[in-house]
Amino acid sequence: MNAPVKIDRAAVSSVELEQGLLGAVILNNLTLDIVEQSISAADFSEPLHSQIFETLLSVRNSHGVVTPSLVIASMGGDGSIDVVQGMSLKQYVARLAAEGTTIVNARAYAAQIREFANRRKIIASAEIMGSGVQANRPACDIAGACIELLDEIAKQASAGSTPQVGLREANDKSLARAQWAMQNPGKLVGISYGLQGLDDMTGGLKRGELLVLAGRPGMGKTALALCVARLTARAGEPTYFQSLEMGDISLSDRNLADAVFEQGRPIPYYDIARGNLTDAQFLRIDDAARRQREFPLKIDPAPGLTVSQIAARARRHKQMLERQGKRLGPVIVDHMHIVRPSNRYSGARVNEVGEISAALKGLAKELDAPVVALAQLSRKVEDREDKRPNMADLRDSGSIEQDADTVIFVFREAYYLERAKGETKEKDSARINRLIDIDDQLEVIIAKQRNGPTGTVLLFCDIACNAIRDREGGQ
Repeated sequence: MNAPVKIDRAAVSSVELEQGLLGAVILNNLTLDIVEQSISAADFSEPLHSQIFETLLSVRNSHGVVTPSLVIASMGGDGSIDVVQGMSLKQYVARLAAEGTTIVNARAYAAQIREFANRRKIIASAEIMGSGVQANRPACDIAGACIELLDEIAKQASAGSTPQVGLREANDKSLARAQWAMQNPGKLVGISYGLQGLDDMTGGLKRGELLVLAGRPGMGKTALALCVARLTARAGEPTYFQSLEMGDISLSDRNLADAVFEQGRPIPYYDIARGNLTDAQFLRIDDAARRQREFPLKIDPAPGLTVSQIAARARRHKQMLERQGKRLGPVIVDHMHIVRPSNRYSGARVNEVGEISAALKGLAKELDAPVVALAQLSRKVEDREDKRPNMADLRDSGSIEQDADTVIFVFREAYYLERAKGETKEKDSARINRLIDIDDQLEVIIAKQRNGPTGTVLLFCDIACNAIRDREGGQ
């Protein structure tokens, strides 16, 4: 094995930069407003500098102004105590002020200090790997811990590349979008679902937004998500489907059943899985598979991933597409309640789910792509006579509602009618008649839409074939 690489301290820290930035804040308090969003106390390599930066923030927040005397008072008040060899706190703060950089340079100083901090995190991840191997920990656990740490750096880089925008610029963008819509009536601002009813109600899938698609088991969440993935990919939108629950072959069975669906000649996906097909049916499926060979739909069936791992995979896929001159389309996560949480809120399920939903929202903004996250609903839906879901049914965390730009519930009344039995012959007859009327109906309930109306879209659904269509003719 190769010997460990020796890291020069100058490659991971600079005391002079840290002193210059702290002095700049003392000299001109406006410096703190400029750098506080891009740097934290933990980014300083020297513990004393971390303590001073925290004090600068505290003093500014408490008094509205930062002065050397207030800093010393807030750090204990005894400026005569030595904080470094041969130098008291009072002397050190005075030195910082004397050697502070200008407010013009402060942003660059902060960026470099943050860069050094990220390099130290990379070194720390290598140490985690080494100690993990030495302790005989499972390789997947070691890798998971390092991915969490390194993903923080990747997210920072993406967030840092998003420029601040003045009101004038934002207004110009808004007017340009409105003008485009006026000049292109009927065209969507977002990415088409491939389903006219949903497009009409929502304007399509919006880049940078989180859509939560929720429902009880058996309602058709995955069916709708996979149908949308097929349709967006067919339209040429590179689509990424992260399937934490279902394998790639099972998804393919459902996709092919959907692709070949014709009323009167359905091929259920379970017949494809079992090979219960005639030669003619197999030829239809084979033909559909050939037509889909170039569809830009990437399926990742890896189970048990964290949001950071999902983000890293989606990020790599986006970079690969960009090298080909293409732009990432929808990212679909099935489903968020089985995303593996980080250790930050271990055991506190509400906080874990809140962290996951917030991270998925952040991922949508980072990738500038629509993120569709499937979600389970709580069992209390089953206890009501009207089992149509509402916001209170979102499982484990109210922060899902807060983080999502759009919340869509899927509901199939036929699912419950098939499993019910009337108390009398008359009621049972009414149940059967109702079932006949709505057997192929999927209610898509748009319960929240940050930039649009709420309401219900009725779609055609053949759940055994994973086929979702607009109601007209069911095609």
